Amino acid sequence: MQYLKKASKTPATGEDETRATVAGMLRDIEAGGEARALHYAENLDGWTGDVVVSKNDITAAAESVPEQVRRDIRFAHERVRGFAEAQLASMVEFETELSPGLIAGQRLIPVDTAGCYVPGGRYAHIASALMSVATAKVAGVENVIACSPPRTEGGVHPAILYAADLAGADTVLALGGVQGIAALAFGLFTGHKADILVGPGNRFVAEAKRILYGQVGIDLFAGPTEILVVADDTADADIVASDLVGQAEH
Repeated sequence: MQYLKKASKTPATGEDETRATVAGMLRDIEAGGEARALHYAENLDGWTGDVVVSKNDITAAAESVPEQVRRDIRFAHERVRGFAEAQLASMVEFETELSPGLIAGQRLIPVDTAGCYVPGGRYAHIASALMSVATAKVAGVENVIACSPPRTEGGVHPAILYAADLAGADTVLALGGVQGIAALAFGLFTGHKADILVGPGNRFVAEAKRILYGQVGIDLFAGPTEILVVADDTADADIVASDLVGQAEH
């Protein structure tokens, strides 16, 4: 067989290096606490500002988001929250006596703390903020902590702050990457250790969640999004475009 074109790398290329890097950072932050998380924030993201985003900063961020974008975010939030509420209503607690004295049943108990990672590198992943924070609040999670990478100037993207606050985040942390995941898992800056970590991220974020799985719960190992639309001249162009735009943030 002769290949006309073949990638020099495989899906597993760099896994060992990534795993070693992430494991070392997690050990360092777990031992050194907030000071080490701040060290990585400064060295990797150039961020020396406050980690816990204040209410004043969230309000100012909301005012800087264009009104049309805010309307779009509110519309998306209504849809996400509405579905989550319907989903919760479909889950019922029950108790049944299988035989005299033998009682079995089902209870729905929300976790205490959810750590919601929201990617925010080149693009603001607003949908990730809504789909993680809003669903956790509907489920009845007491402490919902959102975490998103700060930009070198200005901190967390204003649209992400607006979305996370609208969805009900109790705290927003301006931290990205492994240091952000570590802060959520170890309860840094908030005093609340996450019972579950959710949200997508780059390979370092994904590996941090993989290593921490067992110590905390996770949603899944998120990888790159790949989408293919197969269409001919009978396809509705608006629907095709919508399918593509819907994945553009990834």
